Amino acid sequence: MMDNKMNRNDAHRVKGLNIRIFWKKNGASFPGVRKRGLLTLAVAIFCLLISSACGLSSPDATVLPPRVALITPAGTGELAEAIRLGAEAAAKESGAELINVEAYPPDGHMYTPAIPDSDGSKKKIKQANPNSQTMSRSVREQAQVEAAALALKQGASALLVDPLSEKALSDIIQEAQTTHSDGTIVPVIVLNDEFPVKGITSIISMDNMEAGRQAGQAMAELLEGKGHVALLGPDPVNSGLIQREQGVMEVLVQYPDIQVGPKAICNTRDGCWQTAKQLLDQQEVDVHGFIALQEPASLGAADELNRRKTADKVRIVGFGSEQQQLEQLQEGVLDHLIVQNGYSAGYLGLNQAVARLNNQQVQARVLLETKLVSTDNMFWMDNQKLLFPFVQ
Repeated sequence: MMDNKMNRNDAHRVKGLNIRIFWKKNGASFPGVRKRGLLTLAVAIFCLLISSACGLSSPDATVLPPRVALITPAGTGELAEAIRLGAEAAAKESGAELINVEAYPPDGHMYTPAIPDSDGSKKKIKQANPNSQTMSRSVREQAQVEAAALALKQGASALLVDPLSEKALSDIIQEAQTTHSDGTIVPVIVLNDEFPVKGITSIISMDNMEAGRQAGQAMAELLEGKGHVALLGPDPVNSGLIQREQGVMEVLVQYPDIQVGPKAICNTRDGCWQTAKQLLDQQEVDVHGFIALQEPASLGAADELNRRKTADKVRIVGFGSEQQQLEQLQEGVLDHLIVQNGYSAGYLGLNQAVARLNNQQVQARVLLETKLVSTDNMFWMDNQKLLFPFVQ
């Protein structure tokens, strides 16, 4: 009777990857089968031994993409839209998930981050109680901090922030540094503004000094080197606006027949309109041009020139690319706008966030180029892409 079990002469040894297998049946050996069996088993054991190094895992194990939140103030217009489009493009390329959060003030009670739930719709997340902290913040600052905190609770692993103020940014960074009990710090990438706050991972913004020089040179050419220029919208505590003003002055001091002053602080459209009205009403100084360092300042000055119907007599150079500014530029009320590339800010900001999450080196500061746009060149192809990135 034939014994089907292997005897001592049948070698079946596995030592590391040294495998010898002999199969016998009815006293005959099959070297071809032996070789094929050896190869198959060797490959199987080899893959099992190095599966972790090869990155093999069970089908149920999935790696979640990095979740990056974009926190922008509500109602910030075309620039915020351009930033969002840039961030979305970079997220698509890198495989990251973008949470787009517009920080509405508490009276709105809701903001809508783009976090798809199980059926593909967007979740609406109620804002936290605006009275939950006692620190001195404006309503909009409080809303932005609360929006960032809620994005962190939703699992954001990095924040892109267009901060309203130094105070809001400082509080957002504190949230990012304390949200995880294990001490993990969430990277914070700052867009558009520069504030002396510790804990910033990277800043993506225009070169405000160079932008100021562009504005100063544009005004000097409009006035043909002589006249009186008023500055609207400087801010003694905003480092970006301080740099813009320094850039303006650096150029205009080279023109002895141009006088600069006064420097009128205003930060709302209505407030800057009242300021422009007062400056043009006064008898002591005949103002020939306004350099508006902020978007509301340029619109406020334009409102007063429209009211007086003197747009052809007083020049305005401003900063920004909001729709109402572009309309005033097209109509010739604004002469020039210094425009930054918001699309690039969002795109580069998200790439910086993903690089940091992947433990790669990031740049502490990325400077964006600015362009001088006028009625004559605003419809050039390159400027169209800059001013209207959302138009396909």
